[in-house]
Amino acid sequence: MKFSLLEAFKQWKGIRSAAWLAKRVPSSGSLRLTRKNLFILPTRFGWGFLIALVVMLMMGSNYQNNLIIALGLWLLALWLVCLVLCHQNLSGSTVSLLQRPEGQCDKPLRLLLNIVNHKQPLALAAEIKSWPGKQASEQLDGQLALDLEVKQRGRLLLPRISLSSVFPLGLFRCWTVADFNCELLAYPAPLAGFSCPSQEWVEAHDVERAASDSQLQSEFAGLKAYRNGERKSLLAWKQFAAGRGLQTKAFTGNPSIDLHLNDRRHSGLNYEQTLSVLAFWLRQLAQQQQSFSLQVGAEQLASGSGHQQLKAGLRLLAEAPSIDE
Repeated sequence: MKFSLLEAFKQWKGIRSAAWLAKRVPSSGSLRLTRKNLFILPTRFGWGFLIALVVMLMMGSNYQNNLIIALGLWLLALWLVCLVLCHQNLSGSTVSLLQRPEGQCDKPLRLLLNIVNHKQPLALAAEIKSWPGKQASEQLDGQLALDLEVKQRGRLLLPRISLSSVFPLGLFRCWTVADFNCELLAYPAPLAGFSCPSQEWVEAHDVERAASDSQLQSEFAGLKAYRNGERKSLLAWKQFAAGRGLQTKAFTGNPSIDLHLNDRRHSGLNYEQTLSVLAFWLRQLAQQQQSFSLQVGAEQLASGSGHQQLKAGLRLLAEAPSIDE
């Protein structure tokens, strides 16, 4: 009973705090830091410093030691100066969203914020209090980066981001809690070692010879090491017979044959692993300037090639609905 009442109180407190923050620091793509949205309190070190200072002044007064009293008053003045400097360090800055976190989920995704001020704020850090994974903040020249560890693919609305500074001596912490209405997009991590998901489609439609003829119409660019899943018609058999290993022929220009990829499961793989295989082959095909189309569930990506086609395909994989195994 006590546990349920405590949980209910925490939930009520969280709702009230969120409503107060939404009014005090509303959601926006850009935030100007002022007295209205900046908060400042002593750190643990600052509270300890103040307590030790009070004890020093009481002892100096009790023993009528003017030297200790003078030292205590000087340290009190330093404590108050740090209060002002810590607030002024952030006051007047304008923080805006520069780059939303987007990338594959097995690597840290970077949130990039732009900071505009006549002076560069010092010792500035960013943090998401409720983030379940690891995070690391780095201050760059006029920018602030926050790297987030993401373990699952998908689109996620980021919670409020805490921007703080303990400049100059760590006695005070000045912070704000900004909501940039920013979404994180995590692609499936690429999974290598499996054949191209369109290989069965190519063989079923008997387009292997047509692809070979299309390649021959392009300009020969050289040889490259064979990778599992590449078409056998592009193998350099003469070099293989000479003992140079498996190599494939590379051509300039885009082949006229289009590959169609879909999220049909590989044998022995679950749905998430199938999406990871697709993510790997999207990168391979884009690197080879191979035109492809993609179907994930009811969503269809038209045929295309290049970096933009790769981005569109990876976003489609990231937003694919989860399927219970």
